[in-house]
Amino acid sequence: MTNKDAELNKNNPIPSLALSEITLGRMVGQGGFCLVCKVNKIVLNEVFDTSDETAKLRSNFAESVSEKQYVIKTLRTDLPEEEYVKGIVDLAIEAEFLSVLSHPNIISMRALANSDPHESKFFVILDRLVSTLDRSFNKWRKQVGENSGYWLGPFGYCCTKEHGLYKTWYERLSASRDIANAIYFLHSKKIVYRDLKPDNLGFDVDGTLKLFDFGLAKRMDPVDKSDDGLYLLTGNTGSLRYMAPEVAKGEPYNQSVDAYSFGILFWQICSLQTPFAGMSARIHAEKIIQKGERPTPDRSWPLSWIDVMTRSWEPDKARRPEFDEIAVILEQQVDDMRGNDGEIPSRATEIKAKKRNKPIVAERLDVDTRISTNDDDPNVKNYDQEVV
Repeated sequence: MTNKDAELNKNNPIPSLALSEITLGRMVGQGGFCLVCKVNKIVLNEVFDTSDETAKLRSNFAESVSEKQYVIKTLRTDLPEEEYVKGIVDLAIEAEFLSVLSHPNIISMRALANSDPHESKFFVILDRLVSTLDRSFNKWRKQVGENSGYWLGPFGYCCTKEHGLYKTWYERLSASRDIANAIYFLHSKKIVYRDLKPDNLGFDVDGTLKLFDFGLAKRMDPVDKSDDGLYLLTGNTGSLRYMAPEVAKGEPYNQSVDAYSFGILFWQICSLQTPFAGMSARIHAEKIIQKGERPTPDRSWPLSWIDVMTRSWEPDKARRPEFDEIAVILEQQVDDMRGNDGEIPSRATEIKAKKRNKPIVAERLDVDTRISTNDDDPNVKNYDQEVV
């Protein structure tokens, strides 16, 4: 942690609790290393109040439990020793990042354990997410099926409920924009996320999209940067389905790996299909990593969407767009949908929007001054070797 981060922590203190002070509710999620349970109640023990200031901080947080929904993230106890160590490292890294990051589309850490981050009983308390992006895919597929009408062969669809389809497209495009905004924010802080996928995205009680799980995030240290702008970082990091080829091959890389992941994810959000479904790791390595095959965008989608996808998953990482550009384009697309009288996005509606709007200027002004750091570690999660 840098001196700047330490100052931010001082100005935005996070309460620390003992596990014995927390009454756990039911389990709401389970990952490769951690369990996530609902926080039902917090009963403070004065012995853990180290000062009047911390006592007040802890008390205020405990009182908020009755009004807000929180979850506690702890290590699983059924892991083999090697995986257990990886889990400890992942959770410690996540806590370090979330202690200094604040963005509407990044999950907030509300409290943490009063123990050492590298101890087995360490935990973090986060805002509860009520739905995942993966679950939203199922909801959107159902809505598309219910609103698409009947297929009449050469005549196309009959009895289509355009308002329902419009609403579904608007939700998907808004989610894509929010993902881009979250990654743009991280990149502005010199942080590469390295694990962008549906499993790490969810929605809170207000329907706001949140990026979570920062165990593989890494601050780009200028000391590690080579003359070609790349960094020697851990390879095979993340989930293979969304992993940039250079990461899978163990080559030097930079923040553009997140653009590749976003391109694949954006295609999935638009198509509501799983990319590279059914491929084994061997076939994926041959066709996607080596030969550069990619998903096929639908011809009816606006050209600007297809352009963002195809440039983002370019084999040549230098040709991938920066997230300031991606975020601005998608923000404009969401604005266009608001003003197109409920029409379903298509190339025709895109042409109409272009006639209404001035050229997009790829500038961002909402840059938070806070930053987060962590060291790269060989103890990282790798992709499933059996099936993508």
